[in-house]
Amino acid sequence: MPHRKPEMTLTSRLLIKAASATERWRPATQWCVALASLISTVMLDYATGTQASLLFLYLLIAAGAAWSFGERRGLLFALLVALCGAAVHHIQHQFHPEHAMPPATELWNLFARVLTTGMVVILVSGMRTALRMERWRASTDGLTGVLNKASFQERMARRVSQMRGTEAGFILCYMDLDGFKQVNDRHGHSAGDDILRLFACAAVDAIRDGDLFARIGGDEFVALLSVPTIDDGDHVASLVHRRLSGILARTGLPVSCSMGALVATADQLDPLEAAIQLADSLMYEVKHSGKAALRVGRIDPEQALIAPDGLRIETGMAAIRSATRRSDVMRNDRRAA
Repeated sequence: MPHRKPEMTLTSRLLIKAASATERWRPATQWCVALASLISTVMLDYATGTQASLLFLYLLIAAGAAWSFGERRGLLFALLVALCGAAVHHIQHQFHPEHAMPPATELWNLFARVLTTGMVVILVSGMRTALRMERWRASTDGLTGVLNKASFQERMARRVSQMRGTEAGFILCYMDLDGFKQVNDRHGHSAGDDILRLFACAAVDAIRDGDLFARIGGDEFVALLSVPTIDDGDHVASLVHRRLSGILARTGLPVSCSMGALVATADQLDPLEAAIQLADSLMYEVKHSGKAALRVGRIDPEQALIAPDGLRIETGMAAIRSATRRSDVMRNDRRAA
């Protein structure tokens, strides 16, 4: 039976929102909030006297520190929290001898505080690590370690939305490895996996930190590169293709890279799915005309795709249907081969 999707409760939604908000804070801000919370709690604990227990506030501060700082620094901060709470109670007992406790009892209470806050830190930091791991798995291709298709589309939409109305340009690259099936057949799938990992690593090194790169299935990859203007698109796309082709050539295996590159502004990359299909169609034009090459296309003011040789390709939904048909034909030809 298929696994049912876990139900999101109100508590889980609030925790995820709070966690996402605190993770965006700078380290200095996290430390300031943690220390300010601890000082405020110590003052409140001292003011309320020995009759009221504020242990839950100390535990809450320790939990927040564990989420912000991780396990090691969280444990150190939890020790500070426990010592502050014990110090407040010790000072209160000095002014109120009638509530004083034997030294052995005070030592036991201190040990219990340290143990309790430490356990809270371990549990919260474990939850933090598990949540980050799940986020990584949901957004990352397990074989190559780069973004997967869903995460790429999400980040691409956010990046393009931020740059709408500007003159900044983008290069949307669609890449396919030529000869990959033959490598799998002759050298085994482990060799094919090594090629995919090598190609992904080389591609990440060939682009800047702020650019996006993803594996979207099989031996197909996609990248979104930002350039100051669209006039820089041809040169940057050619440079990236040369670097990737050189890496593949040094493997000694008959693998090369066919790449289609769509150069456009943020306003022209709409809808995003159509833009990806247009880059895909440029790549398959390369596959039809000899492979191991690059084809760059631009979108003119009439919203038609213009390749350097004058090729015009439809945009919008028509482009999606046409590119899908071309992709299906090529994939069938590759399977038959």
